Amino acid sequence: MSYIERLMIPDEVVLHQARRSLYPTFAGPALALVAALAAGVALSVLVPGAVVVAWLLPAVPLVWLGWRYLYWVNKVYMVTNRRVLKLEGLFTKVHRDASLDKINDMNLEQGLLGRLLDYGDLGIATANESASVTYHFLHDPVEFKKQALMSREAARPSATPGGAATTTEADPVAQLERLGALREKGVVTEEEFQTAKAQLLGRMK
Repeated sequence: MSYIERLMIPDEVVLHQARRSLYPTFAGPALALVAALAAGVALSVLVPGAVVVAWLLPAVPLVWLGWRYLYWVNKVYMVTNRRVLKLEGLFTKVHRDASLDKINDMNLEQGLLGRLLDYGDLGIATANESASVTYHFLHDPVEFKKQALMSREAARPSATPGGAATTTEADPVAQLERLGALREKGVVTEEEFQTAKAQLLGRMK
């Protein structure tokens, strides 16, 4: 069982998963590696006796690049049917989450470069300020925010004819109705609706 699976509670399903954008994560070490390779070539040509030293130059950016990869692959952002979750750390795992019903607002910031390369900072504000969190350099933050809004909408309580409140979590039919309404408004695509529908129908079996 993976670490992520161990974090899931009964009936919790991961609906969307994302990572940091590749550009801000790897641009620095990649450029340093290219510069080190260029310097190595130049040094080996200009100073023939320094070939070994020249080709040791890329070692540092290579180590940096490898470390950044481990950092990137172990930093995961998720939307489930119950919460949004941030998991990070190679040896020491750290995770922060916010229940969907506790989320008050989501603020997305994208500069010009972020819009061009599809990354940004997504701030998630909750009733408890200490539990608020920002997902920095998130890849495709618009889609992540949309998925979180869809999940929050689907998890909201709905009123029964008698006035009693029942959660859509306990009523898959009500969830389907809400998702259908979002699809009609164009917030949810047909593919996303069908995926969510299959998950809800699977829970009814």
